[in-house]
Amino acid sequence: MKLSLKEILTNNSFKQLIKYGIVGSIGFAIDLSIYYLLVKIYEVHFPFTTAISEWIGGNMSDKVLDIDVSHIIGSSIAIINNFILNSYFTFKVTDKKWKRFASFAGIAAVGLVIGTILITILVGWLGIDEMVAKIISTILVALIQFAFNKLFTFKSQPLQK
Repeated sequence: MKLSLKEILTNNSFKQLIKYGIVGSIGFAIDLSIYYLLVKIYEVHFPFTTAISEWIGGNMSDKVLDIDVSHIIGSSIAIINNFILNSYFTFKVTDKKWKRFASFAGIAAVGLVIGTILITILVGWLGIDEMVAKIISTILVALIQFAFNKLFTFKSQPLQK
């Protein structure tokens, strides 16, 4: 079963992947901008990161924890933006908004955990620059999330007779 280039380009899933990429790029710009401001420009120190560090035995620096919290803040704002844009632009599925948002947020939460772990490893253990680590983790998580959101969150419901 060999598909021609025209069949691939006109395939609905391929179009959705492109739109998902556009929406994701907008969300990534929002996420990265907030992250950059918090980590690089303002070097925000969240007062509770010291308590978290002590709670986990002091094995992680406050700086890495501050980076993780900044990642969570930027990502959370981007998640809300991406849900709205994907609902109306990418998948054109706007029914059952709260149920779909719960699914999207659940998938995003898993992605957020994976991304935070990746950033912690890349920055805290491997010494990679915070911005590079953010970009690497975001790209990997976005690919995983596309598949799950297409299969679960934005799955079209069959028309009922």
